[in-house]
Amino acid sequence: MEGIAKQFDSYGKPIGFIVDDIQKGDRVRYEDSISGWDGKHGMTVKRELFGVWDGEKVQFDDKDKTIVFTKHWLKKI
Repeated sequence: MEGIAKQFDSYGKPIGFIVDDIQKGDRVRYEDSISGWDGKHGMTVKRELFGVWDGEKVQFDDKDKTIVFTKHWLKKI
């Protein structure tokens, strides 16, 4: 287990992962997943959220008003 832990940084990204050069005003994409119920069964659905980095965070217009404060989870588009 220790060998696996050394392959990832504190964000869970592989060591050596290059973060996009995101600047204030850049449009970004965030991949998220939500859990829900389909009758009796639980399910997970992946979704993409799009927003604009304000230099500190990005708040998306989804119903949950998701906020991301780190560039590690964002992709520049």
